[in-house]
Amino acid sequence: MEKKQWKGWKVLAIIFIILFILENLWVGYGFYIIRQEERKITECYYDVCEDYPEAELVGNVCFCYDYDLMGNFVVVDTEIMK
Repeated sequence: MEKKQWKGWKVLAIIFIILFILENLWVGYGFYIIRQEERKITECYYDVCEDYPEAELVGNVCFCYDYDLMGNFVVVDTEIMK
């Protein structure tokens, strides 16, 4: 009796290699996007609003807050981030 061997393993291996590469590219792009957002937040908090007690980044707009006489936050400065 002769064993029958499956000949499509090379095609399956190439498909898995391509999927592995695409998955790694997708994950790497995700890390890149997250790192860009962290840089924007850091720039907003420590460069733009360094003289104020609170800051917030909404989209591409950095809001700097300060206290009013009642102790509530009031928007003092805004800057559009690049």
